[in-house]
Amino acid sequence: MAAHLLLYPSAMTETPRFDVSVVLPFGDDEEAVGIAVRRTAEHLRGLGLSFEILAIDEDSGDNSHAVLALLRAEVPELRVTHAPGRGRGVDVGAGRAQGALILVATPDVASASLDGAGDACRRLLAGEGDAEVALTRYTVAHRVRSLAAFRGARLLGPAMHRRLAKRFQVQNLSVRLAGPSGVAARSVGGRLRAFARSWQ
Repeated sequence: MAAHLLLYPSAMTETPRFDVSVVLPFGDDEEAVGIAVRRTAEHLRGLGLSFEILAIDEDSGDNSHAVLALLRAEVPELRVTHAPGRGRGVDVGAGRAQGALILVATPDVASASLDGAGDACRRLLAGEGDAEVALTRYTVAHRVRSLAAFRGARLLGPAMHRRLAKRFQVQNLSVRLAGPSGVAARSVGGRLRAFARSWQ
């Protein structure tokens, strides 16, 4: 725990500024990242949740930054920052998040639909568990409790959610796991690995 606090010194002392910090790692995603930010903001505003969107650049080489720059006036909750390489965006975003919860999704998923994520946020804000993982779609986790699981993670693509679920289990967090559709969720503890294998 001490090493965890040294890496994230304000994690245990600051009061969350938002209900949700959305971590949106992007690479060459100019076709999806703008839509993802706009739809995520609309979705969370509709739920009445306070939020920030952390778009984390994982070494993009296209026009993703230009697209995000055009959205700043429309989505003042948007912050753009850089990761030291592909797969490191979730780790960087979790370290900079200021919300009670962290919601992780990729631009392709967030631009299509975050259905179910709002209900997951409400349950976690009400104290029902530590994390919810919809395989291949999104992960929502209590920020302070899950920071050790995010630390040092190299995560890319749809498999990131399965890997996060396993990291949460190692930290003995209470995880609600769902299939790719976001339905049939169940709470898991020590049985997480066996249940996760059933979705492969």
